[in-house]
Amino acid sequence: MSSPTYSPSRTISSPLLSLSSWRQFQLFDYTPIRDPNYHSSHALYSDPTLSCITATTTSYLIIAINHCTIKLINLSDLTCQLTFDAYNIDYRITFIEPIHNSNNLFVTLAEKQGMPSIIKLWDISKLLNLANNENNDSSKNSKLDQSEYRFEFQTQVLVNDHSSGTTGIGDNSYPISCFKFNYDLTCLAIGYTNGKVILVRGDLLRDRGAKQRLIYNSGNNDPITGVQFNETEQVLYVTTTEKLLTVATTGRNHEKPLKILSNKYGADLNCTDIDESNQNLIVGLNDSIQFYDCFTKISTINFKLAKSRIIKCKQYLLIVSPEERNKAGVSETDHGIDKSLMSRIVILDLVNNHISFNLLISDSSISHAFSLSNGTFLLLTTDGVLYKINEKSINQQIEIVLQRELFSVAFNLGQQYKLPNETLLRIQILHGDYLYDQNKFDEAIDVYIKCLELFKKSGKIVEQKQKNNRSDNQTEVEEEEDIDEFIINIITKFKEATNISNLTKFLIRLYEKSLANIDHITLLLCCYCKLKKIDNLNEFIDELDLSIENLQELNYELIINLFKECGFYDQVLKLLYKLNQPNLIVDIQLNDLHKPKLALNYMKTLTIDDLLLILIDHSTNLLDSCPLETTELLINVFTGKYQPNEPNAKYVFDVSNNGNTSIMNQPQKNPEKESSEREKSVDISNYRAFLNYLSLQSEETDNSDNYTESKTSQENPSLLSNKEPTYLPPKPNLIYASFTNHPKEFVIFLEASLEAFNKYDGNIVDKRETLLTLLEIYLSLNKSTGDKEWLDKAETLTRDYNQLLDNQALLLLSHIYNFKPGEVIAQEKSGNEIDLFMSCQLNQDVEGCFEILEKYGDTKPQLYELMLKFIISSKTIFDQIKYEDIQVILEQIKIYKLLTPIELVDILTENPDNEFITLGLVKDYFIDYFQQQTKEISNNTKLIEKYEQESTKNSFKLSELSKPFVIQNNKCSGCNLKLDFPVIHFKCKHSFHQKCLSTNLIATSTESSTSSTPTSSSTSMLNPNNNAVINHNDDDKFTCPICIHKFNDIKNAKLNQYKLGDAANQNKENFDVFINSLHSSNDKFKFVSDYIGKGVMEDQ
Repeated sequence: MSSPTYSPSRTISSPLLSLSSWRQFQLFDYTPIRDPNYHSSHALYSDPTLSCITATTTSYLIIAINHCTIKLINLSDLTCQLTFDAYNIDYRITFIEPIHNSNNLFVTLAEKQGMPSIIKLWDISKLLNLANNENNDSSKNSKLDQSEYRFEFQTQVLVNDHSSGTTGIGDNSYPISCFKFNYDLTCLAIGYTNGKVILVRGDLLRDRGAKQRLIYNSGNNDPITGVQFNETEQVLYVTTTEKLLTVATTGRNHEKPLKILSNKYGADLNCTDIDESNQNLIVGLNDSIQFYDCFTKISTINFKLAKSRIIKCKQYLLIVSPEERNKAGVSETDHGIDKSLMSRIVILDLVNNHISFNLLISDSSISHAFSLSNGTFLLLTTDGVLYKINEKSINQQIEIVLQRELFSVAFNLGQQYKLPNETLLRIQILHGDYLYDQNKFDEAIDVYIKCLELFKKSGKIVEQKQKNNRSDNQTEVEEEEDIDEFIINIITKFKEATNISNLTKFLIRLYEKSLANIDHITLLLCCYCKLKKIDNLNEFIDELDLSIENLQELNYELIINLFKECGFYDQVLKLLYKLNQPNLIVDIQLNDLHKPKLALNYMKTLTIDDLLLILIDHSTNLLDSCPLETTELLINVFTGKYQPNEPNAKYVFDVSNNGNTSIMNQPQKNPEKESSEREKSVDISNYRAFLNYLSLQSEETDNSDNYTESKTSQENPSLLSNKEPTYLPPKPNLIYASFTNHPKEFVIFLEASLEAFNKYDGNIVDKRETLLTLLEIYLSLNKSTGDKEWLDKAETLTRDYNQLLDNQALLLLSHIYNFKPGEVIAQEKSGNEIDLFMSCQLNQDVEGCFEILEKYGDTKPQLYELMLKFIISSKTIFDQIKYEDIQVILEQIKIYKLLTPIELVDILTENPDNEFITLGLVKDYFIDYFQQQTKEISNNTKLIEKYEQESTKNSFKLSELSKPFVIQNNKCSGCNLKLDFPVIHFKCKHSFHQKCLSTNLIATSTESSTSSTPTSSSTSMLNPNNNAVINHNDDDKFTCPICIHKFNDIKNAKLNQYKLGDAANQNKENFDVFINSLHSSNDKFKFVSDYIGKGVMEDQ
């Protein structure tokens, strides 16, 4: 909810308006909050030493007590969060102000006579974090003393009163009367009681330094009573007890004002404020409230009331007015008169010029007052009570105003607060009901009609919400229910005959505002019909606004019946044509007028979307009346070749002279009837014959105007198959049900659809469905007529499209219609070659088995095993098979490893009656097998001998390394120069100068091989004084630079073998890889041997 923007532009002049002269409401709630620590040593805002108080945006209440101590109080539960000394004990905090729109930052100002005033910027989050860290830290040394918090400020500025001149230091002998800063804390203004104003400029939020200067000096020591920043014009409003003026905050002004706004009067302390909406100055005088911009006074509100403090927040102005009253029983004339202080709190609504709140606080005065950013006012009394004043909800305010039957005031208030139209509507409805109860029907209907504008706006809001896809469907439904309830209530109130004119007026306005639903429009049309206002009906139809979406949902059946009862056939067709309801128009033409040719001609002018819906609903009737022309239209539509004709109203209705008859009364023309009868007599059973018929029809000459015109814009039917698709065709199955009693037309349609699929690569799913449907209709016609032509077409279709036909459906159709070719194709497609083989085996069909074996043997190797079993199953079959064929089968069994020799023998000897099976049948098979095994054993024996020789040779080399040997090198292996001491020899028989070795010394781990370790004994013998040079670190061993790469390769290979073994034993995934590789290996023993040879089974 947004508050109205206040822009004063008028003056309320004489006479002076007193408090009682204003219209008053109690539109605010107030709550007195007593200090929970009242009269205790830990008092909060009731502390008698409290010098100033303020609050952040919503969370913290900040007070200053004991001159320099600050307390942070949680506003929600009034608990003290932190107490700390912000200044030295001899300073007194006089101002606390929060940073605009900040919940953590606030500014304090403290004074000490004779010393510079100190301004500090504080961060509440930082202070609380320090306190929390202290509580969590057990170390006493890390805790901050209460007085040490004064150094935890964000920024600090020292301010002098410049009593020694614009650049002088000054002694600050005068107190500060007012203090303000701008929105981003880059300008601070300090006003003194001696008439001086100091401006401090700098980026205090980021602590980037600040400069100060004297920008105004009254000269006659008029106390400064207020300073306010105009953020827009970069000027400062300054008020004294004698005048109002502005001072520039930029540039040099030589302590002079920029503009004197008033010399006649000034303002009291705390009686000025700034209107943040327009940066205007508000001045509260005892008899008025003045508004100034930076140039002049712009308006005045005469309001006679003493003012000690004013605060502007949103559109409201809070006024604190001190009052006095005598205590009971004491006469004013007595010398001992005793008066009691009272404070009156008044909140003015500057937009609506009424008092929104009036409260009298007795026996106490207001010491401090301030507002929060959310519009809440906080006032502290001298007896320590904090008053919280909140604005009532706008709905509560409206209810308070409505209780006094001030409907116009309530409506204006709702408009200013931009309340939802539903609330404004309720106010207007109450106003209208009030007038209706007073029997002011004409005025009441006018108010109700004004409500329609609000309903219209509400409807637009709902429509916008729908466009934005918001999830508030329940709210929209409630709004629609409110609209319907309102309209029904008005119709009920004005349903009497005496108010029929008002009701008609209301319905017309309802329709004009686009708020009428289908029932309201129907009611309006009923009124026109009952009153026989044909002109109004025609005018309504001609001026019909089709942008109203709910007109598409009109109860056309009711309207049609109503028009028919009144004889308005012309009007009903005209209305339907205007509303673009082709389905209903065709329905009337077919069922009421019985003109299928006229309906077809009209349908050929429609778009594809409308035409498709009509065909689905009415194609059955059209096929009964005009089968060929309807079939042609269906083919065009479902193959994407349809192109609409130019729309023509003559295909819809024929206006009669008197306007009360319809085309139903027009006699049908003979050419149309003869054409329909001729179509029914033609017997066509395939698509090609149908195309020939259309070609012949196009060549005939017809003298009928209606028939000729229906053909003028059609393409040559003989070229039907050459048309290119102009849109994405719909699914053909949408129209299948219409051909129930027209199987031959169905065949024509399906064949045309299939041809279109083949030519333009249509959707494969739709094509499969079309094929199955066409196959089924072929089989059905064959079954019903016995004509072999249909069976031949089914076989051809199955053979040509066997890859697209669904196996399950093909099997089902073949079973239902006993279609053997289809069953065979389906089984082959399903991969049931074994079933086919078994079927041939049962039928003793040897040739068929060989055909299947030849065709599918490569993909189904198990067929060879089945074929072998089939051959040896009986002597009769065995005699039919050639010896070469049996050998081929055995060879394939060996290639695909289908049987082991033992399994083969078991199969051959399984049946004891197989005496005709001899060893010669499988002799060659076993000879080849044993030769292969012998060759493999011989190869393995040779490998074993080779590995043994290599092992013996390596063992000899290892044993040689453990024996002493003589090194006879006389040249360094590094530089190829003659060796001289000191020298280093390696067991790999490489020798190096120590200086050569030190340049490419390689340190290795303690696991280095002995073959590349330096020979310590020989080194000691050659140069016993250099052992320390060679073995400078006992933990390191050195490797020959020449042999290091070979050594590392061997070492890494060995480590990889150990890792492979660990992975095989510990890692399940690697173990699975090992198992899978083992199973896929042709020689499993060799595979395992290789793994063992790589050290997989050894411990590292």
